[in-house]
Amino acid sequence: MVSRTAVEDAVRNVVQGPERGDLLFFVGEQTDEQLSQWRILDTDGDSAIVAFVRRKAQGAVAGVGMTRTGDAGAAAGLGVGSAAGAGTAAGEDAVGVSTGQHNQAALIPDTSGAYFRRVMAAQFLDSGSTSVDNGGLLGMRHRQFYLDQPLGALLPVSSAAQEAILHDSDLLKYVAVEPDGGSVRTFGQMVTHALMGWHDVQLASSETATSFKTQLLVGIPLSYALGRLGLHFRIDRNAADPSGDTTKRLRPDFLCWIRNALLLKGEEKANESALQEANRELTSKMATSWRPGLLPGVSMPCMMAYTAAGNLMQFFAITESSGGGGVEAWPISELLDISRPLGRIKVVHHTLHIARLLAAYAPLAPPQLSIALGGMIQSKGLGGRLLGNVMLFGDFVQKRAFEYLRQPGVVLDFSTLVELYTATGRELCANLVRLHQGAIRMEGTTLVLHLEPVGLPLDAPPADEATLKEAIRGVLLGIAALHRAGFVHRDVRWRNVIRVPELRSSGSLSTYVLIDLEHAARADCAVDCREPDFRLGSWPSEDMLESGSGRYTPASDLCLVAYLMMCIPLSQSGQRLQQALAARQVPSAEAALQHEWLSLHAA
Repeated sequence: MVSRTAVEDAVRNVVQGPERGDLLFFVGEQTDEQLSQWRILDTDGDSAIVAFVRRKAQGAVAGVGMTRTGDAGAAAGLGVGSAAGAGTAAGEDAVGVSTGQHNQAALIPDTSGAYFRRVMAAQFLDSGSTSVDNGGLLGMRHRQFYLDQPLGALLPVSSAAQEAILHDSDLLKYVAVEPDGGSVRTFGQMVTHALMGWHDVQLASSETATSFKTQLLVGIPLSYALGRLGLHFRIDRNAADPSGDTTKRLRPDFLCWIRNALLLKGEEKANESALQEANRELTSKMATSWRPGLLPGVSMPCMMAYTAAGNLMQFFAITESSGGGGVEAWPISELLDISRPLGRIKVVHHTLHIARLLAAYAPLAPPQLSIALGGMIQSKGLGGRLLGNVMLFGDFVQKRAFEYLRQPGVVLDFSTLVELYTATGRELCANLVRLHQGAIRMEGTTLVLHLEPVGLPLDAPPADEATLKEAIRGVLLGIAALHRAGFVHRDVRWRNVIRVPELRSSGSLSTYVLIDLEHAARADCAVDCREPDFRLGSWPSEDMLESGSGRYTPASDLCLVAYLMMCIPLSQSGQRLQQALAARQVPSAEAALQHEWLSLHAA
């Protein structure tokens, strides 16, 4: 099985120009189930993966005559845009349009960039006829505005939509018929397919059917619009985890991030009777753009959202409650019937208004968000082997380690790992990772943990000595707690340290937390860590091991701390501590914390 990340990375590494956008869009429209059926692996290499994707993309038939709900992307008959990653810069260019006659992509001049610049020219008015565009998503708190306002240009449709327009002239408030060879051909086909709907697609009443509809009306137009506007964005859909429902219960069904800020989400249900349940989930599932507290002093934007149940859809804005202490969702559209052409066109129209708001906010998105709420980060080993992933929820991080007991350097079996987390949890150390509500389990060969606290991964080591002191103090406090529990870490490095800004206000001595205990061992473990099965590739050398026996001891953890301190030039006091740690002359982490360099009053 090939992973979505491996496919997208291969396309970016190998393919250039408009074809890159075509293939990324095609990959983004594939469901996880479809990807699982592809007979290619992450380890087959970028060139082989791209060749496979090209063959798959060429096999997509134009038009909406589909029978499988998983083909929502191909239903538009289009290979454009980007469902994950940076979109193509706005402007006139050539994009691939799938042709039914030859079943292959042909380059047709397309001025969609100019069209979207016209769309951007519109201004939102609140209920008092005041423009809210200047503040964008930051200026919409507690302000009433609605999406059913004119765009800077009508939505283009082909002559195939004329019959529908004859039956409902209200469509002319939103669409304009373009000749079949119109310059906004690609987007016009998308809008036309949305207007025409899914009359020739057999859809049962299920959440999969609802997802098909919202993908046609929201996902595809949004991906294309954001790509033409040149934004760095990512769109994803939810999938339940194998155990039951952790992601399904806590993660929205549709997510769109701009630079790791979650700005649009959707909740989808099979039947119209569940609409109120979907509405309630707007404020219970990831209702802020990032975890509050991670970016103190940074204003939280308003989040856009939609709910869909059967053939009913409605858009909302989610903001801080007027009384504080929570969030509230208020409607920004009427309840739309997407079984009718007018309802479907209104959804596409409103989606473009949301794309405008996201584009206006993009330059203001905080650059320091290194992990997205609801997003997934994958971990790979040698040869691109997928080792696991982490997903950020509101109060914890879900971590998965695939084939845990077979991963390089793992010493502890599952029962001993449970014992480790139980023992360290009793230490109540704010500087050491811990289980969230005791959640640790094996799902087949996969280790699953829910971990806290939630923090920001370090993009680089501290750049000044004062910050380095704070970070090293936090690492040593975590190591001391781990050693008191009878274990050693074995993988002390900067990528296994996170920064938790909100701990500052709680009076903690440090904002830095030591994470990743899955390569730990008992402090008295007698294995020879020079052996390949127990040696970690991240170790700078074997000098930290006990001479003769090759054992990894508590002093070995302190040697790795010495390597952490080599990231910047140090004062004489810092040099003395670093050299003592490297020479195994410091008896314990507690003793290191008493060193003059780490004194709160040290210069």
